[in-house]
Amino acid sequence: HLRQVLRMPAVWLQAIIIVCAYSGYRIVEDLPLLAKDMLGYNEVRAAGFATMALWIRPVAAVGAGFLADRFSTSGMTVVCFALLLLGGLLIGLGQLGLHPAVPVYFAVVSTVLGVFALRGLYFAIMQEGKVPLEVTGTAVGVASVVGFLPDVYMGPVMGVLLDDHPGVRGHQLVFLVLAGFAALGLLATLVFRRVLR
Repeated sequence: HLRQVLRMPAVWLQAIIIVCAYSGYRIVEDLPLLAKDMLGYNEVRAAGFATMALWIRPVAAVGAGFLADRFSTSGMTVVCFALLLLGGLLIGLGQLGLHPAVPVYFAVVSTVLGVFALRGLYFAIMQEGKVPLEVTGTAVGVASVVGFLPDVYMGPVMGVLLDDHPGVRGHQLVFLVLAGFAALGLLATLVFRRVLR
């Protein structure tokens, strides 16, 4: 089964999609510090800001699943990566200034919607990839080994960026990394859709 799975482009593309989506998920860990540094919130208010963002999780995941059933999983994945890209670029390119609560909230909501919706979709895309049922377990294993690598590298990458560039600039760089992964995930999803045609 493993040899068969390793020859399937859909599995490798799905692994790239998961890497990009999960990298975005790890970046959500920056939200309390971002609220403190960019919005001037104290620790309690910053924690509340991050908690508010997490309340979007069930709405995003269920909503994305519902829309994916009505339209297509890969189509919804494209929309989610576009939301991530928008949120990453808004903060990353410094278009928000130093104290703009409304644009920061908009960027964060866009990012969190994209991240948590993707978490509800990135294994559902396997069915669209026409992975045979008898090798689904192996395919999920291969995609997971590659896809969850952000657990290894995202913490150190974010730590270096935030330590070397304290304050607003560090968060901008973290969100530029998010934008890069979102762009790669968007490209991988578009290739996935093209390969399946």
